Amino acid sequence: MNTPFYVFMKLLPKCAVSRAFGFLTRLKLPVLSIVAKNWFASYYKLDMQEAEFSLEHYKNISELFIRHLKEGARPIANSEVVSPVDGVLSQSGPVENMIQAKGKTYTLASLLRDEKLAEQFAHGSFATIYLAPFNYHRIHCPVKGKVIGASYCPGTLWPVNKGSVERIEGLFCINERLTTHLDCGDGAEMLVVKVGATNVGRIAVEYEPSLLTNAGVLSKNKSRLDWKPTQEIWMNSGQELGRFEMGSTVILVANKVLKERCPELFAGKISCAVRMGERLS
Repeated sequence: MNTPFYVFMKLLPKCAVSRAFGFLTRLKLPVLSIVAKNWFASYYKLDMQEAEFSLEHYKNISELFIRHLKEGARPIANSEVVSPVDGVLSQSGPVENMIQAKGKTYTLASLLRDEKLAEQFAHGSFATIYLAPFNYHRIHCPVKGKVIGASYCPGTLWPVNKGSVERIEGLFCINERLTTHLDCGDGAEMLVVKVGATNVGRIAVEYEPSLLTNAGVLSKNKSRLDWKPTQEIWMNSGQELGRFEMGSTVILVANKVLKERCPELFAGKISCAVRMGERLS
């Protein structure tokens, strides 16, 4: 564990560095921002054929990173649960055995920092989807339902790549994260846990602009900050839910009712690439 890189990352003020990096990616400097944007697109081999606009339209890395797709680029499957993002579904299984990587597990209560909410999802199932830098980074609603709450858990910002996930104990439980709680009807519920990582300047959600991570607007004095809507917020499957302003991870958690309603939920998807809107149930 005590490799030079690990020691360096442990000592690095990861949240401050990530916030600064995010600020730099949002700058619109003559020539420099364009050169950086073009390098980013080339280095990560972004598929600009599916982007809403051509590469020349985007003024910096940030605009490019949170690009929209062309209409129809991600058809929404006729399925109760669809993938909220593009990425790789790295793990899935019962919530009683949440696997981070081989030999490393964590609990739902630790992830949520809420024993009572975790109990509501007992005997449910989870899936972890990792987004690489080249992926489309907007997050969409995996189900049809309404937003009944959200929570912010302050934390650090370790990388969430394969090496870090395999080495750092409880990684998803110590990194900053923002969770959306969805009511799918008839007792079915789902959590969409958006996990921050190094150089994730921000995580934002469409339904509440004040829930913006790593931007100095959310208090870090409490272990958990809860939010409840003042009016009903209904969402359709595939509707935009939020975005990462750099790459990271989404953890989906289905309760027992939704799991039983969708017996094939997440089946056969481990280690598979998934696309937003693709059937997961």
